[in-house]
Amino acid sequence: MSHIKPSQSSSLDDWLCYLEQLHPANIEMGLERVAQVANNIELLNTLSKIILIGGTNGKGTTARCMEAMLLAQGHTVGTYASPHLIRYNERVRINGQELPDQDHVDAFCELEQGRGETQLTYFEYGTLGALALFKRYAVDYILLEVGLGGRFDATNIVTPYASVITTIDLDHKEYLGDTRELVGYDKAGIFRTSTPAIVGDLNIPHTVTDYGEEIDAEMILSKRDFHYTPLKDGLRWQYQKYDMSFTKPAIPAQNVATALTALARLDLLPDESLLRKTLEDLQVEGRFQQLSKSPCVYTDVAHNPESARYLHTKLNELKNQGFKINVLIAMLADKDKASVINELNEVVDSWTCATLSGPRAEKAENLLAVIPQDKRASTRTFDSISSALDTLLPEQRNDTALIVFGSFFTVADAIQYWK
Repeated sequence: MSHIKPSQSSSLDDWLCYLEQLHPANIEMGLERVAQVANNIELLNTLSKIILIGGTNGKGTTARCMEAMLLAQGHTVGTYASPHLIRYNERVRINGQELPDQDHVDAFCELEQGRGETQLTYFEYGTLGALALFKRYAVDYILLEVGLGGRFDATNIVTPYASVITTIDLDHKEYLGDTRELVGYDKAGIFRTSTPAIVGDLNIPHTVTDYGEEIDAEMILSKRDFHYTPLKDGLRWQYQKYDMSFTKPAIPAQNVATALTALARLDLLPDESLLRKTLEDLQVEGRFQQLSKSPCVYTDVAHNPESARYLHTKLNELKNQGFKINVLIAMLADKDKASVINELNEVVDSWTCATLSGPRAEKAENLLAVIPQDKRASTRTFDSISSALDTLLPEQRNDTALIVFGSFFTVADAIQYWK
């Protein structure tokens, strides 16, 4: 198959199409190829301090929290996150802002010249492109979100200033294994000797601590070294000399505690009043994001059992305010749909299933088949998020909250519908 190589004057869309076709696999484990290309164009000798952020859930919100705290103090920050919701540009932020298309095109041109015959996957290309942009902008700090696992993820070619693991749960079982111990071992691959390794998970698999001890990482563990306690409308966080209580932030308390602990260990926390203000102002797209007040509509990226448990707590809060809960779910076929639905079913009054577009989409009928029997009869199916919303919104009553969830693609479709 011949691929016409784009140039510096090609559009970002042309480049992304080219990258999608370059490598036969979406995912290829191993770091040799990526490291080789990075060394060819000297991406790894950077003065920026790099914080690697791995975990099953909560990477994006933890990074967003750390980014906001660093920016509030006047540091320059590059943040790399994936996947994007609507535009590729969302994956790379400099000081909280997306970059123009041409910046990405220039970075891809540099990689294309530097990779020679080495094959790269789409994700590896994106990761190296981000590193090239961070080097060009010479940021003080880089927050690098790990794509899949840790040990063999493209992001793991760097030398981190600190490593963070947010949570450990089952996802991508075909690559990472089907127990939390196997997944944890893979994620712990981002630790380094004598380097802070902050773990936010509340039930840390022994494989994580075993590996950390084996390589002599400086481990800072949730429930041992730092603690957080959910309060009625906020949280309390404790670590070393810090003991602070906050009103309820827009992101999960566990991720706030993990982010604050990592920054505290690196001596990078803002003073108390700035810290409070920064937390209050924090918003993250697609994480229990309110799209509309009347009718009441939220959207959330939850797509595995752990994130569904968090969504369950948010829906319970709405329930306690007197709302009925209607859910529009659309997921990818490789996700554990039965577990996700079971985590939420008791709090949901009615389900609607939709089919996403794209080759990995789960069909609405297959989602319907795992809805528990007591609610299946009243569940409707639609062939898209937009057709479902066209029907659901005019019917929605004031005492009802509609939650559209199930994947990043689901959230993107919901946000697009509103725009």
